[in-house]
Amino acid sequence: MIKKAAIVIAFFCFAIAAEAQQIPILKMADVVKNFSNKNDTVYVINFWATFCKPCVAEIPGFIKITDKYKNQKVKLLLVSLDLPSFYPKKIASFAAKNNFKTNIAWLDETDADYFCPMIDEKWSGAIPATIIVNTKKGYKKFFEAELNGEEFEMELKKAMEEVKKDAAVNKFISPMNDAKIIEHNKKVMDADFLSYGVTFKAKDSTVYSINEGVVGNCLIFENSQVVIIEQQGFSYFYNNLKNTLVKNGDIVKKDQVIGFAATEFNESLYTLNFNLFKRSKQFQITKDDFVMRSSNSKDHSFDPVNEPE
Repeated sequence: MIKKAAIVIAFFCFAIAAEAQQIPILKMADVVKNFSNKNDTVYVINFWATFCKPCVAEIPGFIKITDKYKNQKVKLLLVSLDLPSFYPKKIASFAAKNNFKTNIAWLDETDADYFCPMIDEKWSGAIPATIIVNTKKGYKKFFEAELNGEEFEMELKKAMEEVKKDAAVNKFISPMNDAKIIEHNKKVMDADFLSYGVTFKAKDSTVYSINEGVVGNCLIFENSQVVIIEQQGFSYFYNNLKNTLVKNGDIVKKDQVIGFAATEFNESLYTLNFNLFKRSKQFQITKDDFVMRSSNSKDHSFDPVNEPE
């Protein structure tokens, strides 16, 4: 007899036509264990029943769209909440009739107060309901509603963006000319988290924007300024600026000069500290994410005597 755990793994490895497959019986703990694996797969778990018209309406779109992205590690599982009398023949027959050629399982649970919070604390037990999970990046979103194809694909793309290292952080051009790049993992004051970022030191104080975006904030501290540029969910923090050339709401182009770095302590080099966030989560970037900016660029540094006001 095949062990239940083996069946759970198997139906995420390949899809079999509904009329040909044996529909496994799962407990909710099995379902949760499946999408809790630490890997870069996006799991789509849809809870449905043969008697649920909105469920039946959305499933073809789910199958079509997940098939479209199957080469990008997207897996779909339809978990039936039908009555025990429907298992397995009526569920399999219904799936075959409606051409549900994907992974299907039947949930062997009766206490909604027990199994619903295992998926989401706010789940009332109503269907259709869907959870999309990417455990590796901490992405988890629950929907207690019918999703049309456009809505589902949009949400799936959001989850898929978390799977891979976004193109925006593949390779940046350094924000300073001929800069020495230093990685730093600094504990923030008395907080329990580290600030992951990079520091640039250069003879030229000019600071360039490494990507296009909109200035979300310009902050002034005791002896320095910070410019935050927002772009498609990313927040680029340029710290330790002596002067800035942008203001809140400005549209900034890639490679645009946004300000001039200050020096630190008794150093002769200008210093810029840089951090990157996405959706309020900090990215751990390294010096390998940057390439050198050409020294052929004009030195825009201030005259130390005649700096502008």
